[in-house]
Amino acid sequence: MATAEFRAKRREWLRRYIPAEVLGTATALTGAWIAFANSGNYVGATAAGWFCEGVGFYGYFIILELLSNGRRYRELSLWKRISLAIGAASTNLLVEFLPAEIFDNFIIRPYLMYLLPHYVHPYPVGFLAGKFSADIFFYAFAIVGYESRKRWLKR
Repeated sequence: MATAEFRAKRREWLRRYIPAEVLGTATALTGAWIAFANSGNYVGATAAGWFCEGVGFYGYFIILELLSNGRRYRELSLWKRISLAIGAASTNLLVEFLPAEIFDNFIIRPYLMYLLPHYVHPYPVGFLAGKFSADIFFYAFAIVGYESRKRWLKR
């Protein structure tokens, strides 16, 4: 890939993922911090952070996809538009994120978000270190899914 083309792709990926990442990080840190402050338990705080990050991150993409696909089918009746928008959004998000999620959620992220706070203090800093370390692996898979989606699921 040529340098200018790669820079354009990188800008596209950043514009796509940064808002969701900021929202996911804020909800993850808030949930983990509240859980840890109330329990002092690393496992419980990890689970809370993991869950809250998913709500923030995917909430952003679900709303984005539903709005985008709702506009795409605006000439259809309300119920048909809703069902087609949900179907298209689901397909798009599964192709883009399912492989990344399987690897990330079941192997990398829980391990790093549990392990790093034991070595990096205070707890919120260690939690963020684990989260951002796991994000590197996640986005490698997600970008492949996104590019595959654009190629195979053309509108």
